Amino acid sequence: MDKIIIFESATDSLKTFARLMAEGFREIGFQVLMADMRNEDKTREEVYAFTSPGKTAALFFNHAGLNLLTERRDIIWNELDVDCYDYIVDHPMYYHAAISFPVRRLTFLCVDEYHQKFIERFYAGKVRSFFLPLAGIRSRQPAIPFAERSMDVLFTGAYLVDDSVEYHVQGLGEGLKQLWLDCYHLLCANTSLTLEAGMERCLAKRGAALPEEDLRDMIRLFQDMDGILRSRARAEVIRTLANADVKVHIYGEGWQFLDCKQESLILHERIPFDETIPLIADAKIVLNVMPWFKSGVHDRVYSAMLNESVCLTDGSEFVARTLTDGREALIYSLEQLQELPGKVQHYLRSPQELREVAVRGYAYAKDTQTWQHRAVQLAEIIQGKRNPDTEKEEG
Repeated sequence: MDKIIIFESATDSLKTFARLMAEGFREIGFQVLMADMRNEDKTREEVYAFTSPGKTAALFFNHAGLNLLTERRDIIWNELDVDCYDYIVDHPMYYHAAISFPVRRLTFLCVDEYHQKFIERFYAGKVRSFFLPLAGIRSRQPAIPFAERSMDVLFTGAYLVDDSVEYHVQGLGEGLKQLWLDCYHLLCANTSLTLEAGMERCLAKRGAALPEEDLRDMIRLFQDMDGILRSRARAEVIRTLANADVKVHIYGEGWQFLDCKQESLILHERIPFDETIPLIADAKIVLNVMPWFKSGVHDRVYSAMLNESVCLTDGSEFVARTLTDGREALIYSLEQLQELPGKVQHYLRSPQELREVAVRGYAYAKDTQTWQHRAVQLAEIIQGKRNPDTEKEEG
């Protein structure tokens, strides 16, 4: 199998990931068709012309394109016998409809090991799943010497002012409301837990155990908690740095509303995803706050490294296995944020030490964490050289 159809999403970052994966697949000898859903009739014609039934794969990002139908309104991928791979960059609880979509040969690619476990547990036997972490991107502009970079600390991302817990529990019955609040407060205090782990702990304290399908649907009912936890974590990290007089350049919306020392924040307008990559290459430290990935990694981590910047990130189980604080990256804990400003200030006062972390991070990421590497890894999955059962045994 050496043909692949890659669908571009309307989302900036996912569109970039798709194009970089296409470059990677071409480099290893695949024929690649780039497609999108802007003109469904044209895309359908291109897919029919390109596909060799039983010998072609299709890659989607957040299932954009998975719902392409024939003129008779049947699923085109079933008719053409195409292997489908849906790369989902958020928790599977958001994608129940896509996971349940009746594509015969469907595999989900998950950016967090717990996301894969969620699919294995709650959709057992319906679809395959693999863990395939996000990758980084190197700027194509001329490199800026580390000592000449214009920003000490950079963060790219919005502040979604979404901290009204009462808004999110309105409409719930008293029992569900209390369960929601208990779970939320548990996760705020135990930031290494997934939403589903927090939910089960709270249910166990009540002596309750739900059937798997009911538990899955309960987690989906509470999915807005994920966004609040993400926003809260970002706010706490930025507030902690700002209140300790650490200057942070921020490209993203909403930060003027954060209750902190605003004079410590150097605010810039939101820009398209591709334009953030040259900014990363002009920063000494690139701050990352995980979007509640508990055994995964965000692309900002590897993009920082590939641009010879120092990645400053909170951890996850996957990060703990693959990176070492002070060697390839600087790692902090959401539960010990009081230590974060001192860590940043120490390294900014020790430019040689900071530069050495950047050099080691670059050496690590360039050999293992690019989108070209992900194309090779996905090709191995497509060609049957990797399977979930073998990986579980090896893990």
